[in-house]
Amino acid sequence: MTKRMCLWIAAVMLAVLTACGADKEHEESAGPVGYETPGDGEGTGEPASGTAAPGDGRTEEPAPRVTIPGDETGTKEPTSGVETPGDGEGTEKSYTGTSGSGENAVFPERAYERDIIYYSETSEGYHLRKDVEKTQTDYAVYYFELPIGEQERNACIAATDRMLSRIEGVLPEIEIVVLQQKSYDGVSVSGSRLYLTPRSWDSVDYLARVLLAGYAEWGNYGLAYGYADHLCRKAGSGDGEAGSNDREAESNGRGADPGLREAGSFLPMGGPEAYDLNLLCFDERFVSPEDVEAAKSNACLFVEDYLSSHSEEEFLELLSASGTVEGVSRANEALEAFYAENGVNVSLTEVLYRDGGALSDYSAACKYASFYVYRDWQDFTWEVNPMVSENFLHEDYGEVREFFECSIDQMRQYRELFGFESYNDDVIVFFKNDNVVSKVSYYAMGKHIIHLESVGSLVHEYIHSLMEGRFEDHKNPWKVEGFATYFDAKYDVYAFDFLSAKMNDASSTTIWIQEYIDKLGRPIDMRTDVHEFYDLMIYAYEKIDPNASYQSGSSFIHYLVGQYGEQAVIAYVCSDNDYNADWDKSYYDLVQEWRKYIKDNYSQYSTNAAQ
Repeated sequence: MTKRMCLWIAAVMLAVLTACGADKEHEESAGPVGYETPGDGEGTGEPASGTAAPGDGRTEEPAPRVTIPGDETGTKEPTSGVETPGDGEGTEKSYTGTSGSGENAVFPERAYERDIIYYSETSEGYHLRKDVEKTQTDYAVYYFELPIGEQERNACIAATDRMLSRIEGVLPEIEIVVLQQKSYDGVSVSGSRLYLTPRSWDSVDYLARVLLAGYAEWGNYGLAYGYADHLCRKAGSGDGEAGSNDREAESNGRGADPGLREAGSFLPMGGPEAYDLNLLCFDERFVSPEDVEAAKSNACLFVEDYLSSHSEEEFLELLSASGTVEGVSRANEALEAFYAENGVNVSLTEVLYRDGGALSDYSAACKYASFYVYRDWQDFTWEVNPMVSENFLHEDYGEVREFFECSIDQMRQYRELFGFESYNDDVIVFFKNDNVVSKVSYYAMGKHIIHLESVGSLVHEYIHSLMEGRFEDHKNPWKVEGFATYFDAKYDVYAFDFLSAKMNDASSTTIWIQEYIDKLGRPIDMRTDVHEFYDLMIYAYEKIDPNASYQSGSSFIHYLVGQYGEQAVIAYVCSDNDYNADWDKSYYDLVQEWRKYIKDNYSQYSTNAAQ
């Protein structure tokens, strides 16, 4: 071998080693040491412990006020010329895919500009500020937290754009915010923006959430899932690139894109509630694995069936309608017709569900309120309430649906009962253990927020929300707590069972309660005995002042309703007048009459009954 040949070989080897070193350096700069990309498609870890990593921008102090997240991007002046490292515009790089987008995919260099996002979830206690880099394609706007590497960014953009490019018609504005796992442990859609952590970008679950960001924040998850699957099919059979990537993924043991599977047949489900196809019907914590698979299959079949006789534009209108309290019945009608064709007659819920974000398992909404069930919330009455399980509202979709359907029906009944011309329907309900020691549920007046330690308190607190602004006399608790206590006994199913179980517990009841049970000759049923029980209670404890306790105020209201009727009493409570001209009686006169009523009806009980 000549000397010239040896020098040439040495030069080539040096060039190869230099290139390898540069690639390794670039890969190491893509993210911090120990940073992992979730590969299971879920992207969620353990709930936040309350301890933030120094400098990660997360604080645990509650936000000054609760807001429904919308367009919350705080933008500073973009840094001119900020781009991802590369060899200049117009160059392309090969990359090794980690999320099913192809081992040797080639992506163009993308220009990024610096930005800042501020995000506060509706759930109290979570807000963050993050430095991000922003880029935009013809299909969406992308924000990546700075440590998110180029490989992950390209995989996200490629998979998302590939799906969105198959939509026929005008695209909505969609924004994708990708954060580190340590910054954001959750998934949420807020307005047209999706917040999440790295995951399998080719999964139908991810693409379904992208569609919800574009078309229906509270939309039916099954409709979004089925359409995402439909778009994946179109992408796989279009230019051949997606199909080859999926075959390659399958050969490497990662599994093919589920959107490219063969269409199956209609599958029966384990219970009528599973046919709702909302978010919880796709979660094995709430339904069986068999029902999850059936939900996926039936959602895909429904979309293909619907598109066989409707345009994609009509379907997208249906998806959008499914995310509104006014239009959900329209989406349900289409689903129910599809089920009827397959021999199943069901009635679908009109409760809307969506991801809960960093702190909540999930969110639910109806025309009267929105609900946020925190991950660690537990009803403190679960051990004694026959209608509440240990993991109430965290598992078993049938139990979840029964509670929300019941609660919404009760809210409707109270609104009809009170008959006010208008209501504030923006009430927020947090299933959140704020008062670990006192276990007190409460309504935050002014904020229009209910905090629940027990579901048995929901109706009581909801009555407070309905009455806010109806009167100003908060110096008289009987008008506030006595009023709510009297009327919550009218329809409150979950409180009835809890109170009945508690009062019939011989190991904890007092003498006067036992005497009352002996008089009845049967256990106490708070559905029928509640008002007499409270009358007896205030006599036993000699609390004959309407403002002495919740039960005293309720007893006074009960007496007035018996004399003058519910509507007349509601009008009196909402009045600032001490004197009632219609009754020709003052508050003092009414109290004296009530006291006489209590004495006349309960004097047969011993004076030491409260022992």
